[in-house]
Amino acid sequence: MKFNLKQIYIAVEGVTGCGKHLLATKLAKKIDANLIKDNCYANPFLKDFYRDPESHALPLQLFYLVSRYNQQTSMPSGDLFHHNMVSNYIFNKDQIYASFNLDDKNLTLYNQILKTMSSNIQTPDLVIYLHAPDSNTLLKKIRSRNRALEKDMNEKYIEGLNKGYHYFFDRYNDSPLLIINIENLDLENEEHFNEIFNTIKEGFEESKYLKL
Repeated sequence: MKFNLKQIYIAVEGVTGCGKHLLATKLAKKIDANLIKDNCYANPFLKDFYRDPESHALPLQLFYLVSRYNQQTSMPSGDLFHHNMVSNYIFNKDQIYASFNLDDKNLTLYNQILKTMSSNIQTPDLVIYLHAPDSNTLLKKIRSRNRALEKDMNEKYIEGLNKGYHYFFDRYNDSPLLIINIENLDLENEEHFNEIFNTIKEGFEESKYLKL
């Protein structure tokens, strides 16, 4: 399957620390696309959640859900000068976090709201999943960037999220899927980026696994 790189919607996904924003930014520049950014750190419940997840999980997830819904439904669908879009998240990602963070009662409520919203969301033409086989890879990247809001993240939380992403993308079939192993990935290395871009340019059927 060949992708139309003059009119394509690409979404990049992966656990915190995987490099999805950098890859999305570079891809958007390469194909002259509108860049759709998930401002995950604007959530007013985030800091409290990292300190006390049980008490703040539901408001955290509902804030993300509504914010991402509003952004997704207002995305430009292409105009005379910009027919491409690159996003650093997919709308469905929120379900991964909700399943991990919420108890059964709150998750039921959350899923009812999500089901109503999902019918209005545009499906990407291609999803890129930055895959970390070992959660320690993510932890090292998170620690190295030393962001204040991430200092309270613990190993158990990242490991649980990583397992959730593995489970989700093992079953993902809404779009063609490019899975990139990030263990040796260096997005500042132009050879690595070019190999990713050339893989997209050449096209593939349903899914492809790439290790650099």
